[in-house]
Amino acid sequence: MLFKSLPAGAVIGLWALFACTFTALTSEVAPVGILIDMAHAFHIMEGQAGLAVSAFALLVALGAVPLTILTAHIDRKRLMVLSLSGYVLSNLVVAIAPTFVLVCVGRMIGGVAHALLMSIVSAYAARLVPQAMTGRAISFVYGGTSLGAVLGVPGMAAAGQLVGWRMAMFILTGLSLVLTLCIAFFLPPVSTPVHVRESLPAMRSRRVMRIFMVVVVVDGVFFIAHNLLYTYVTPLLLDHGVAAGALSLALLLTGGISILGLWGAGHLVDRNPAMGVLAGGLAMLVGMGLIYGHIVSGWVAVAAVGLWCIGYSGLIPFVMSGAIRARATRPDVAGAAINAASNVGILLGSAVGGRVLTVYGFGVLTPLSIAIVVCGLVLALGNPAAFPHALPASAQED
Repeated sequence: MLFKSLPAGAVIGLWALFACTFTALTSEVAPVGILIDMAHAFHIMEGQAGLAVSAFALLVALGAVPLTILTAHIDRKRLMVLSLSGYVLSNLVVAIAPTFVLVCVGRMIGGVAHALLMSIVSAYAARLVPQAMTGRAISFVYGGTSLGAVLGVPGMAAAGQLVGWRMAMFILTGLSLVLTLCIAFFLPPVSTPVHVRESLPAMRSRRVMRIFMVVVVVDGVFFIAHNLLYTYVTPLLLDHGVAAGALSLALLLTGGISILGLWGAGHLVDRNPAMGVLAGGLAMLVGMGLIYGHIVSGWVAVAAVGLWCIGYSGLIPFVMSGAIRARATRPDVAGAAINAASNVGILLGSAVGGRVLTVYGFGVLTPLSIAIVVCGLVLALGNPAAFPHALPASAQED
C-alpha cells in the first residue's frame, strides 16, 4: 500500500479527496455521454449541445488560478464543502432546466465550483502527509481526475440510456450530495499556513518558469486535441457503424480500457517522463488515425477509440507531476495552472470541434485533432528539461 505508514485518518482523507476529484471530473464530462439525448430534447444540433461542456470549462479556465490565490487563507475544509455544494446545485439545475440556456447556466455554476475545488485538493493532500510523501499524495488524489475523465462519459451514457438523461443528472446530483455530507463529517481538517496569507506565490528563475510554462502549454495542446473529437464521440461511433443501443457499452469499454494508460504512466512517471509522453502521444495518433476515413468500423472502431483514450489518460499524470516538479511556484498554484490549461483545452476543443463538425464533418475534424497531437508531441519532446528522459533521485522522492 502506498500510504501504509500513515495514520488511518490521513488515509481516509486521501481517499476522500480522490473521491472528490473523481466526482468533479465526472460532473465536468457528464454532457459528453448524454450529448445526443440533450440535443434532441432541446431541438438543437449536436455541435451546439457541446456548449454545455464549453460553459463549464470557461469558468474553470478563468477562475482556477485567481481563486487559488484569493482563497488561500480560508479554512480548507469549509472551502471543500462549499465547492462540493456547488456541484450539487450545478447538476440539479441541469437536471431540471427547461431550456438549454439554463443548462449552460447550471454548467457555469459547476465551473466555478470546479475551479475552487481543484485549487484546494493538491494543497489539502500535501497537508495530510509528511513532506517526503507530498508528491505521491498529490499524484494519488489527482488520480481521481484521471479515472473520472475516462469513466464518467460511459457511466453517464449508460445511465442516460437506461433511465433518461435528466434522471442520470439527478443520480449524479444525489451522488454529489452524499459525497458532500461525507466530506463534511469525515474529512480531517487541516490548517492553513500563516505565510500563505502574506504574499502571492513566489515565481522563481526565468529558466524554471520557462520549464513550467512548457508543461502547461503541452497540457493545453493535448487537451485541445482530445476534446476536439472526444466531445462528439457518440456521433463519431454512430458514424462508424456502432448501433445506438450499443453506445453505452462501447463507451464503457473505451473508458474501462483507458485505465491501462494510468497503469502504464505509473511505471514511467517517476523514471522516464519523455518516454511516457511519447508513448501516450503515439497511442492517440494511432487510435485517431484508424478512426479517420472509415478505415475501420463497428467494434474495431470502438477499439481504436479505446487505444486513443489509453494514450490520453496516460498523459495526464506526466503533465501534473511535471508542473509540480518544475518548482516554479506553490504546488497548489501549479495544480491550478494545469487545471486552467486543461479547461482552456476543453473549452477550445469542444467549441471549435462543434463548429467544425457542424460545417465540415468528421472528415476535417479528425485530421485536425491528429495534427494538434503531433504539435503537442513536438513541443514536449523538444523540451527535455520539462519532460526529461530520466529523473534524479531527489525528484523521485518527491
